[in-house]
Amino acid sequence: MSSLGARAVVFCFPVILGWLPLAARSSSYHLEFDGRIPGSQQVILVNDSEKSIEAYGASQLCFKPKQYVGHPDDSKDILDHPFKGATSDMRAADGSGPARSGVIETGGRWRTAMATLPDYDCRTQVNAVLFSDGSFEGGNAGVRGLKARRDGLAAAIHYWADRISREKPDGSTLDALHDELKKHKAEDMLKRGKYQSQPHLTFEEAEQPVPPQLLWQYWSGWLAVEGYLEFQLSKDLSQEKAGENFQKVADEINQWKKKIDGNLALQKLNIVFPPVSESGDR
Repeated sequence: MSSLGARAVVFCFPVILGWLPLAARSSSYHLEFDGRIPGSQQVILVNDSEKSIEAYGASQLCFKPKQYVGHPDDSKDILDHPFKGATSDMRAADGSGPARSGVIETGGRWRTAMATLPDYDCRTQVNAVLFSDGSFEGGNAGVRGLKARRDGLAAAIHYWADRISREKPDGSTLDALHDELKKHKAEDMLKRGKYQSQPHLTFEEAEQPVPPQLLWQYWSGWLAVEGYLEFQLSKDLSQEKAGENFQKVADEINQWKKKIDGNLALQKLNIVFPPVSESGDR
């Protein structure tokens, strides 16, 4: 495997927020807490900007004496799936339903995977936010991490779109494709594991969450694509409708490719942060 091919230009961006026990805030967004889940409060990102939010990266550590838990990487992106609309964790500003535009508009809300926990001192940090016009806010490591994740998504989509295009359209090779996908996914999990963040923690003086390394984010993008495809293929292995099932998967991966290739924010970010990559023997 070659060494990291990252050629990202490094700029000095202001860190717009530190870590706070309860909430992080900037002029463009803030965090709120939903107590509907018994025993905890789910953390929600709220857009206070006039610009739409497409992605965010956050992290959290929760401490109590001699114990800690947390989310070293809670990143979400509208490019994580092939669909144009919003996912169920994205809500419109009035809270009446999903964000129809597929992005978080002014006042919109995005439920995170993080929650405050009883008896824990939870340190929650938003590392970066990406807007639909290609602008961003956050610390340098957080912004570059979100871009690296998008680079992984794009690389994986292009790889699997090309791979699937070379399969027989009658679906007779779905089983073999599924096996190959599982093998690649397992390999990519090992690759990501090499870049697992291991922040130094002390129980006497808790430290702030640490944004993941760039290649952790990059391989997380690959795994987001491969996890989705594995789920779809595992549902569609019926030989009775093999050709129909194969076409369904092919159409979704091509739709995903068009969504990524047509994303204006990613095109602009590629100018500031040339794509991160790590080539293998594929």
